[in-house]
Amino acid sequence: MEKFKKQLIFRTVFLFIFVVLIAAAYIVIYVNIEEKPVSAAYSSGFCTGLLAGAAVYAARYIPALKDEEKLKKLYVAENDERERFIREKTASGSFSLFAFILGAGIIISTLVSPETARVLGIVLGGMVLVKMIFNFYYRRKY
Repeated sequence: MEKFKKQLIFRTVFLFIFVVLIAAAYIVIYVNIEEKPVSAAYSSGFCTGLLAGAAVYAARYIPALKDEEKLKKLYVAENDERERFIREKTASGSFSLFAFILGAGIIISTLVSPETARVLGIVLGGMVLVKMIFNFYYRRKY
């Protein structure tokens, strides 16, 4: 349990560093850009989403570090075989669905904008490449 507690401390420190960097990026976006283009709004929305996600994790980790019972519950939740299996199946299924939707988007966007189709194709290719790299890595590891 001590090893898991050290992991949580590391995650919490990393989370706070991450929050500081994202907050700095958020401030830079709004201070340095006089004309607020749409991309600045997307970037600030993305930063806000990352900050909200970090807050959710902090709300889980910090109380668990202070209370031994919450620490045990979090340990069981993260290391339970059933939960791990569900996470793996969810990730695999969501990747496949997203790749299918992206492929359909490529076909449809070809009719509207070839540049968009190219960008979507590059994104899909990158996703497949990353999946292949992880597949290769985990086949070697296990």
